[in-house]
Amino acid sequence: MARPASRLAAAIAAAVPALCAAALDVPGLAKDVSPCDDFYAYANRHWLETTAIPDDKPRWGTFDAIARRNKDILQASLAAASAANPFPPGSNRHKVVAYYASGMDEAAIARAGLEPLAPLFAAIDAVKAPEDLPAALATLHRHGIAAGFSLAVRQDARDSRRYLAQFQPGGLGLPDRDYYFRDDERSKSQREAYSAHVAATFRLAGETDSSAARLADAVMAIEAELARSQMTNVERRDPEKTYNLRATAQLAREAPGLDWKAYFAAAGAPDLAEINVTQPVAATALAKLAAGRPAADWRAYLRWQVLRASATKLPRAFEEAHFDFYQRTLTGVRQMPPRNERVIEAISGNYGSEPLAQALGELFVGEAFPPEAKRRALELVGHVKAALRERLEKLDWMAEPTRKAALDKLDRMAVKIGYPDRWRDFSTAEVGAKPFAANWLAANAFEFRRSLARLGKPVDRGEWWMSPHIVNAYYGATLNEIVFPAGILQPPYFDPKADDALNFGGIGMIIGHEIMHGFDDRGRRYDADGNLREWWTPADRQRYQERAQAIVAQYDAYAGIDGLNVNGKLTLGENIADLGGIQIAYLGLQRALAGKPREPIDGFTPEQRYFLAFAQAWRSRYRPELERLRLLTDGHSPPRYRVQGPLANLPEFGKAFSCPVDARALRAEHERVNLW
Repeated sequence: MARPASRLAAAIAAAVPALCAAALDVPGLAKDVSPCDDFYAYANRHWLETTAIPDDKPRWGTFDAIARRNKDILQASLAAASAANPFPPGSNRHKVVAYYASGMDEAAIARAGLEPLAPLFAAIDAVKAPEDLPAALATLHRHGIAAGFSLAVRQDARDSRRYLAQFQPGGLGLPDRDYYFRDDERSKSQREAYSAHVAATFRLAGETDSSAARLADAVMAIEAELARSQMTNVERRDPEKTYNLRATAQLAREAPGLDWKAYFAAAGAPDLAEINVTQPVAATALAKLAAGRPAADWRAYLRWQVLRASATKLPRAFEEAHFDFYQRTLTGVRQMPPRNERVIEAISGNYGSEPLAQALGELFVGEAFPPEAKRRALELVGHVKAALRERLEKLDWMAEPTRKAALDKLDRMAVKIGYPDRWRDFSTAEVGAKPFAANWLAANAFEFRRSLARLGKPVDRGEWWMSPHIVNAYYGATLNEIVFPAGILQPPYFDPKADDALNFGGIGMIIGHEIMHGFDDRGRRYDADGNLREWWTPADRQRYQERAQAIVAQYDAYAGIDGLNVNGKLTLGENIADLGGIQIAYLGLQRALAGKPREPIDGFTPEQRYFLAFAQAWRSRYRPELERLRLLTDGHSPPRYRVQGPLANLPEFGKAFSCPVDARALRAEHERVNLW
């Protein structure tokens, strides 16, 4: 199986050399643009002007090219195994191959129709009065459908040694709660399109035109009320606001109208004693709606939640309707991706967080992540962490008690590279020879059982929340860890054979970025053990907040599409991580270069290559619809500002390119922000 995947990986890399090769795109530099005026344009303008976004993508850039390459490697392995599943029955790989094969069997999906959803619809049809609602909600939640809210199990933010149940609001079909209330013409048009989509899906499920319209109205009314009670995306960034420990009896008193005891029993946690209610106002509003809304409205809402969540696993008409609104309308995508890619995405989820995604990761790492890559990546992490340690030791605005705690947190920050030391065991997941939607529900049911079973057990500090084939990385605050899946440890971000400047400008900056998340405006509130507590002196906290506010103001001024600007408060954590990441990765490069020859390559010094690799790693084109969506909802700034914003504060960048003090690409010295 390794041979066909390896051939395919080489073919994909050859097809997109500027994005999937560890080399600077020197011919593509805009020589008529000064790097001291607009460095993002200098590094990327030729590519931006000559590269088309594929019709089946909302954006195209380095992340997306690597993701396509990773998916094609997976597809080759899965396709080869699907004909005659060669893996031991019950093994992770046997199950994920069977899962993939069921997704590729469109004839079987068509024959099954909505039958795999019948048990969920039966539970919904049983809702005749408010007292029937808890059982129906629990049935949907046990199968991975977050109607109204979800019941999750996470580490206790104030005691990271234990797991804690969490109430998390959800159940909205639009991208964000504010989409229900904005009164600009585009937002109104999108709400109308969403309502029409809901009605169209009900018609596909067998409703008449008139009944589908009534059901869609009921869905919109309930979702709007749920949205009204939920926090904004900026409010949700405050971990203090989303930590509200309650005894379950106290929750019942504060949120009357829903029989919480009956719900927990039906969900499989009859003895649950306490829960973190991440948004108490939302819990109270949900319970009030449970008692006040007619049962028929709830049946409509719950049925819609099932259809929406399962649409990509149902017959083609449902999948196309889902695509038409969520991709074509909201993000501007023109056509559906190939079937094999859609199935891999359905199994993976957005961030590789779907139940069997890690089984895909097992297939991937054997093809694309040799042992020497892990060793080299660990060396890079060591240099970048050491660079931050040196910065912290010399930081002039931080008092000794805070400095000591910060150094302790950095020293104890765990590092996970490539893939887990122990793969998750999916042997009890009832996935196999059944329709795609049935396998999806079985995988979700497995994950819900696994999640609840963690209550009362020691925290598994070796667990990964992202599959190894995903092009991403993360910092886990409650575990105080940085995690880099094999999927992102690929060219051009990382190549064990590339020169230091390219690796530090690519993956080194991302390593620095994730480390700095431990010290951004959210991460800094967690201590070395992963506990949410105040470990900063009041004066240091004030000085930090003043500097952070300057970053908010800097990014608030960056213009996006349709008259929208970057939201400096929403993107603050990512912007802090970008600024600190580029700083400490640069210092990590200096450590790695110590005692080595520093001859220019392609006419550029190591420092220049470092900044060019960084800028070209973030080259990306967005469709206008996606850029608008992300400006309104995403915690990341647009790619051009992820380059321009940090570099504007870096004198090291100006020095590397001999920029004058008044260069457009640099902020005035008195305006520059320096947290770390």
